[in-house]
Amino acid sequence: MAELTRDVVLERARRGAKLERADLQGLDLSKGSLAKASLDRSDLNGANLEGTDLTGASLRRASLREAYLVGANLTGVNLENADLEGAKLERAILAGANLSRANLEGAILTGADLRGARLSYAQLAFAKLGNANLTDCVLSNAELDDAYLGGANLERAQMESVSMTATNLEEAKLTGAVLDDSRVRGANLKKANLANAHLEKVDLSNSDLTDANLTNADLRHATLVGAHLQGTNLTGAKIAKIIGTGLDATVTADWLDDSPGGDGSHKIDGAHAGPALSGRRAPTPEGNRRYFGRGDTLKNATLQFDSNAKVEIDSVFDNCTINLGEGTELVVGEVGVLTDCEIVGAGNITVHGKFFERQSPGIVGPRRVQVSARGSVVSTVSQHTDLTRFAFERGCKLRMKVIEFRGNGTQKAEAKV
Repeated sequence: MAELTRDVVLERARRGAKLERADLQGLDLSKGSLAKASLDRSDLNGANLEGTDLTGASLRRASLREAYLVGANLTGVNLENADLEGAKLERAILAGANLSRANLEGAILTGADLRGARLSYAQLAFAKLGNANLTDCVLSNAELDDAYLGGANLERAQMESVSMTATNLEEAKLTGAVLDDSRVRGANLKKANLANAHLEKVDLSNSDLTDANLTNADLRHATLVGAHLQGTNLTGAKIAKIIGTGLDATVTADWLDDSPGGDGSHKIDGAHAGPALSGRRAPTPEGNRRYFGRGDTLKNATLQFDSNAKVEIDSVFDNCTINLGEGTELVVGEVGVLTDCEIVGAGNITVHGKFFERQSPGIVGPRRVQVSARGSVVSTVSQHTDLTRFAFERGCKLRMKVIEFRGNGTQKAEAKV
């Protein structure tokens, strides 16, 4: 039960008197004026603030759980660390508001105006933001898991390190948005516009990007494992060192930028876009360098590389098959770990990290196998028909059997190394 009446609250606000820590829960303040009111730490749980003018008000650490703020004017309001769980803010004006570290879990912000709002570290899981305007807002490190942002406008939004697992962004506008280092796993991005978006090191695993627009987007070091790219427009997208989808996809792309610096110095023709994005093949004869970066994980994938490709793995591969073309150089870096994997083909293999076979033989037909001092290999090697060359540095860890290929069969040629 509120300790103050509506008239008393509005009069105090008009006079500029402080209302900090006031008990206003359930109070009807609809269509009133609380502009520039000082309401820090106040209790407004379940209060009716429909159409209320809260322009420039201070509500730091205030509690507004289940509050009714439909159509309220909160321009420039300070709601830092406020609790708005389950609050109803449809069509509310929050332009320039400070919502840093605010709890908006399950809040309804459909059609709300959040232009330039600050939402760093805000909790927005399960929030409804359909058709909301979030242009130029700051959402760095915010949690948006399972939130609905269908048709929302997030142009130029700052969204570094955001968590958006299973978030619905269908037909959302994200042109020029910055999502570097974000987790966007299993998200719905159908028909979303991500033109010129920054997506470096973003994890898009199992997300649906069907018919999305990623023209000129920066996807360097991004993880696309299991992502659906049917009909996606990727013309001019930067894809150096991505972890591919592992899936076949028909994408639209005149060309892709595979240069490490994203400067267009190395391009992939659109005809090779699908294989380049799937990770199943080296991109093109002249663009046959692939790098799988640190911190990334690839599971249950089959990768195919053309002849004379250059492949470096600093990632974790689990239950993967790697097919090497003639003369392909495969280097497992010091932090690279291949568990339950298989390598097949007449390539040259260098292991600085770890390789553990899935089944015997785990390495089939290589021309050369080299293990450095820090490398570890647990595998049976079926040699190339011309016999495989081996090189082991002092200090390497091996549990290896070597099988000599003869005709249509194999025969053990050496004991354990």
